[in-house]
Amino acid sequence: MSRNVAAIIPAAGAGQRLGGPIRKPFVCLNGHPLLAYSLKVLQESHAVRWIIPVVRADEHAQIEAFLKRHRITKALPPCLGGPSRAESVARGFATLPQEAGWVLIHDAARPCVSRPLIDRAVRAARRHGAVACGLPASVTVKAVDERREVRLTLDRDRLWFVQTPQVFRRDWFAQALMRADHTLSQFPDDAAILEAAGFHVRMIPGDPLNLKVTTREDLVLAEAILQSRYGSRRYEVGCRNR
Repeated sequence: MSRNVAAIIPAAGAGQRLGGPIRKPFVCLNGHPLLAYSLKVLQESHAVRWIIPVVRADEHAQIEAFLKRHRITKALPPCLGGPSRAESVARGFATLPQEAGWVLIHDAARPCVSRPLIDRAVRAARRHGAVACGLPASVTVKAVDERREVRLTLDRDRLWFVQTPQVFRRDWFAQALMRADHTLSQFPDDAAILEAAGFHVRMIPGDPLNLKVTTREDLVLAEAILQSRYGSRRYEVGCRNR
């Protein structure tokens, strides 16, 4: 597998729903900052050559020290994030090495991502041009109005719950970002930017354990998953309890 894939990790969001004094990327999970898990998996993946963390301006020096401490040798200099997630991704995309032909985007808030999922997403993207990982909807979804009255019941056989990683051809994503222009903050995920530009995005099966940490309850689940997966191997560098 040609290693011309650059991974963008947006980690500049506020994470307000999680709460607490520590920002989400640095919340402690089994003795390590949450962000460390995604970075370690990308570091170990043979499909990824470069990693671009997108961070807040006031955490730039902290992230650089963090990357060095956790031996993330694939990381390029951290990029400063924008006012929205999509704009942060666009800023990271603007710093891609010239040799990068593919871009992989993965949420920092999904620490349980696995190497097989990353590798599978990259292989699928090389076949289809653009892919997003996800899970087929297992519950009925209803659209409601401002009074929470049901206006539409959606066909769950055609619905997927979207995850990251998402992997795209670099030239496709560049065109899509250019067409989106000043409307980036309106897009719910990166695949939607390509969809709006007319590119076809293929959904591929994700991983039920690849959960997004949003609430304190999610932290408990993520800790259990990571402890089961890695055991004591992830205790070599500690962090403060949240």
